[in-house]
Amino acid sequence: MRDFFSGFSFTGWDAVLALAIVVGAWFLARYARRAADRILSQVKVPHDLRDLGVQATGYVVIFLGVGVALSFLGASIQPVLAVVVMAAAVTFLALRGIADNVAAGVIIQTRRPVRLDDSIEAMGFAGRVREINSRSVIIEAPDGRIVHLPNRRLLDDPLVNHTVMGRHASAIQVRIGAGYRADVVAIITEVLSQMPSVLAEPAPTVLVSAVETERTIMTATCWHHPAEGPVVTSAAVVAISDSLADLGPPVSVVAPPVEPAVLSPADV
Repeated sequence: MRDFFSGFSFTGWDAVLALAIVVGAWFLARYARRAADRILSQVKVPHDLRDLGVQATGYVVIFLGVGVALSFLGASIQPVLAVVVMAAAVTFLALRGIADNVAAGVIIQTRRPVRLDDSIEAMGFAGRVREINSRSVIIEAPDGRIVHLPNRRLLDDPLVNHTVMGRHASAIQVRIGAGYRADVVAIITEVLSQMPSVLAEPAPTVLVSAVETERTIMTATCWHHPAEGPVVTSAAVVAISDSLADLGPPVSVVAPPVEPAVLSPADV
């Protein structure tokens, strides 16, 4: 501080000029705030963050004006400039992540990789899109949780949109014990084709995935509206089970298919 004040040497005109510079900086800060508010409003920055950016802009301009005024009074301007630079750096670091999310939000709302009511998966979460704002995409998970997905990460990470194509496929695993009949595939296909919620195109398919000594494993696939997956698969499990109940062999119908157990090479 002593070094800062030791350089003071000024005349009356220097004091007047310094005062004029401070007053001018105060007026300039008002216009700088308005310009910052206009710019941040155009990029749809939230109101609270916009206020923070506007105030920070005004303070930077005023500090610069005070620093220039002190230099006319003979003081060293370096300490003031250092404070301004540090304040600007801290503000920049604090707002950088927010700015990234805002920019990503503009891209999302322009290119529309997701829309309201879309069913999506991203960052390990799945749900229906309820809101798209400047900072995040808000989804509602099947269990009722509300999840905020940051816009920047939503663009950087893999994104699965189940709704964009207008249809979704569900797989159902059918296991039949010893005594498998060749017409089982046709029976399952006919059952799925007659369900009102199953789309005719693409048509349902049934493929045999494993033939073992004690059982045969098949995978049935049907297409439906993206929002009706659980309802369609539940009805399909019941309908397939009922249609195969009178064939004789034990039947197991599971949706979604169960992952096979990990076995040692000798047991496979």
